[in-house]
Amino acid sequence: MERRSYLAAVGAVTAAGFAGCVGELGADDGGNGGDDDGNGDDTGNGADGNEAQDDEHGAVEAVEAYMAAGADEDLDAMADAMHTHHPFDPAEMAAEAEEDEDMTFEMDAVGDYAVELADESYETDEIHDLPYAEFWFQDVDLDDALEGEEAALVTVETETTIAGETVTKTDTLVALTEDGEWRVFLPYEESTELPDGDPVDDETYRVVDDLEFDTDDERVRVNLVDSIDSSIEEIVAYSESQGRGSSVYEPEDSDDDYAIPSTWFSSQFDPDGDEIVVTVIVDGEELLVHRETYES
Repeated sequence: MERRSYLAAVGAVTAAGFAGCVGELGADDGGNGGDDDGNGDDTGNGADGNEAQDDEHGAVEAVEAYMAAGADEDLDAMADAMHTHHPFDPAEMAAEAEEDEDMTFEMDAVGDYAVELADESYETDEIHDLPYAEFWFQDVDLDDALEGEEAALVTVETETTIAGETVTKTDTLVALTEDGEWRVFLPYEESTELPDGDPVDDETYRVVDDLEFDTDDERVRVNLVDSIDSSIEEIVAYSESQGRGSSVYEPEDSDDDYAIPSTWFSSQFDPDGDEIVVTVIVDGEELLVHRETYES
């Protein structure tokens, strides 16, 4: 079964294609979203719990509208606040899941949040440098979508309660005008350099069985071992060409005995030649466990 869990806070999808039903794309691993429904009620979703700053700026207003729709689980309203070329339309994804019995679609819970303008002078040309930009827009003329438009970075700080503890997370979105109207465009992520060093010599953390390279789709399939140690919180794939790529991870509310059930996941690579690195996260520490070079 394929499970698609929509992360409202970052406007990204965690899409899985494995038997384990665990997310494939961590693009960036946004966690639970936070939001405001504008009703000022005692659920924590009212005006007292959620704050908007720089709300005179259209980019902030667009993100506020998007988050408010997420709190209401109004997929159509979320889509209305998103740019036409946003790679993941929640309404379309939910409809696709209804038609495919092997797929489910879930909205992550939305809690308290604050929205703030981070950079109103962000250049549209910089969007080309975002990880996944080339992959997401391989069927779209990105230059046409950006021509004559404005871009800005907006942060969303969310608070969620996990296992009785309050967890605060900050994500950044790229807002882009579309015919002059501000819309949520993409999750923003800094490019990540390939981790250095040799793989750790510890069988506990050996998670990679082998890699399969698909040059047509420009994807590398990371086949995982049959049993993954329960201490591993996340498995991440990097490529020299793209930086940090996809990941699979355990739910934030899982217990200590939970083991990631995935059998594989895939990530982008350059078929003209690339280097793939796989890491695991254990107790918040990232360990390099596999390194492999692909030559065309």
